[in-house]
Amino acid sequence: MKEKKLEAETVREEILRSVRELKEIRPLLHMIPSYVTAALCADAISAAGGRPLMAQAKEEMEEITGSADGLAVNMGQPSEEKFLSCRLALETAAKKGIPVMFDPVGAGASAYRREMMAELLSIPWSGVLKGNSSEIHTLLTGALAHDGVDSIGEFSHEQEAFRYLSREAARGRNLVIAETGKRDRILWLEDSMGNAPDSMRCLSLLHDSARPVVIVGTGCASGAILGALLAAEGKKAREKEEPRRISGRRMAVLAAAALSLMAFAEECQEEKGYGSHKAGLLDVLGMPEEEKFGACLKRMLEI
Repeated sequence: MKEKKLEAETVREEILRSVRELKEIRPLLHMIPSYVTAALCADAISAAGGRPLMAQAKEEMEEITGSADGLAVNMGQPSEEKFLSCRLALETAAKKGIPVMFDPVGAGASAYRREMMAELLSIPWSGVLKGNSSEIHTLLTGALAHDGVDSIGEFSHEQEAFRYLSREAARGRNLVIAETGKRDRILWLEDSMGNAPDSMRCLSLLHDSARPVVIVGTGCASGAILGALLAAEGKKAREKEEPRRISGRRMAVLAAAALSLMAFAEECQEEKGYGSHKAGLLDVLGMPEEEKFGACLKRMLEI
């Protein structure tokens, strides 16, 4: 029990430090967004401390992605043109070791989306696969389970997740699954840096506060912030001329940092109108009060 408390405190401090350092590092994140949430994602990245770049033309994907510190792919509003751009960007990230945040928006809404995302997931990039329970369930099992692009509930697929992460680790990939919901569950392999893994770890964030206003795009924005945090790790490694491979545990902590920061920003909003609520979110993302954020983490974080 004491060991668990110690680990929770260590992770909490690591999250606070990562959020603080993002503004100092100022990484360049190339994000392929959804048109619906692109502006909010760009604002969230900038407020948190990153530098957003949102190119989509396939003709410049290799050059743009190759120059960035990280890549974030949001699959909202899929199309053949977007698919080709995402494929080129992910192939470039795989080739150059650029860390990736992949958000399979609405993966279970149609067979078209499911098949497109399965192909993009087969590219050997490393990073974080972030989605709600329905999206992750579709990618792990092939089942179409959605209500539009929203999750229709919580699904159990731990065995499938372990098999998937183990199979991809055998291919040389280092992946983390960040599954969002009332309890965010972040899954990674105990040893994803060389030896054959024999267990899967889970870091959870429990959300016990109701949101006063539901803002369109906060899930996409949390993925964008995660992309910026991963990009910061990529930039640090590049500046030291080290490989940009990030451990599974470290990526899990960064996923927890992004998801908890957005949850904290939402908790800080009192009864407001829709527009002022959105502006308030960005204000908190730009200047989170560390003491209050730390207290929020103590309540949410489960290891």
